[in-house]
Order: sequence, then structure tokens, then C-alpha cells
Amino acid sequence: MTVRDLGWAMLRRWYVIAAALILSVVGGFLLQRGGGLYATETVVSFLLPDKTSLSLNSGLDDASVIAFAGVVAREVNDGGAPASYSTDDAPLYGAGLREGSFVSLPNAGNQWSTSYLRAELVLQIIGPSEQWVSQRQEDLLAKVVEVSDAQQSSVTAQDARIKVASVPLTKQIFHVLPSRTAVISAYVALVIAALMVGGWAAVALDRVSSTRDKVPREQMLARVSHEGVEQ
Repeated sequence: MTVRDLGWAMLRRWYVIAAALILSVVGGFLLQRGGGLYATETVVSFLLPDKTSLSLNSGLDDASVIAFAGVVAREVNDGGAPASYSTDDAPLYGAGLREGSFVSLPNAGNQWSTSYLRAELVLQIIGPSEQWVSQRQEDLLAKVVEVSDAQQSSVTAQDARIKVASVPLTKQIFHVLPSRTAVISAYVALVIAALMVGGWAAVALDRVSSTRDKVPREQMLARVSHEGVEQ
């Protein structure tokens, strides 16, 4: 099929194109009216006993404490490693998620090697409302503390255990909204996709219609030819 044939098919079945465009615009409007998302990236530090994050030899860069933080992260994720992206600082909404959480030990390495430099977990949370994100944040923080205590149950003295402390400034919840440029780009992409899908549907419908019209016409010609032979 040539471009000209495609154009004629789309003109003849213009209502298919119109339906596809209307659906794309309505779908884009429904997605946009959600009011954006709420997100947070809460940092949880693991510290040696009787240390703070500002202390020398606090344990943040201690290999054993980093390993312990990794164990806690795995347990919080129900025994499995969390899903990874090309970079650890990639936001969840950038991956297309609208509701969920992601607990990880930041990797300073690359796709060929891993490098964990600090005993800190990052709790990335994204959700449709501030209340939902806040509740999920509290649940995850409580679970991190619970798992940490369970892993150190053999250490009877509380003052000998690795401490868990959330960084207060990172507990803030942000409202994420698309920029005007992003909205325009999204609508342009939707229109292009609608034209592609609508064009394919128009061509398919045109071919089916042409085939249906062609069969009765061939049957009529065959009948006329048969009657002419009999005469």
C-alpha cells in the first residue's frame, strides 16, 4: 500500500480517525485531572552504638554496618532484591509508577559493578495523596526498625546494637506536577499515537469493506456471464 492509498483510506474512513483522536484527548484529560502525585525519598541511617551521624567513625562508611543495612533492605523487601533502574536516583514517577514504594541501599557503582559507600537506606514512596504517602512512610520506617531489632535479637544489650535513625529533612513529602512543556509533549504524543492506530484501523476497515463489496460484484458478473452462455 502506498502513501496515497493510505491517505484515501483515511479520508474515506474519517470517522475512525476522529474516534481515535477523541479517545486520546479524553484519555489524556482524565490522566491529567488526577492532580499530580505525592512523593518522598526518606533516608534511614545505620549508626554504631552511641554514635550520631555527625560523629567521627559513626559507622556510615563502615563495611560491616553497610552490609547489615543491605540485609535489612532485603528483609524489608520480603527477602528479595528491589527492582533496579539505570541510576539509583531515578524517581519512581519517572518510571511511570503512580503508587508504590522502593527500599534500596544506594549503589554508587554502575551496570558492571556495585559499590555501596554508606550505610543508608532510601525509602522512595509515591502515591495519589499526601495521606497515603505519609502512612506508607510510617509503615516502612516502623518495619525497618522492626527488622533491624529482629536481626540483632542475639545482642541482648540495647546499647550494643546498631542504631536506626531517619534523617528528618528527608521525610518531607513533595507534590509532583507535570510542567506545561511536559503536558504539551504528552498530548502531541497521544495525537500521533491516535493517528497511527486510527490509520491502521481505517485501512483494515477499508479492506474488509472492499472485500465484502467485491464478492457480490463478482458473483453478479459470473451470473450474467452464465446466463449469456445459456442464451
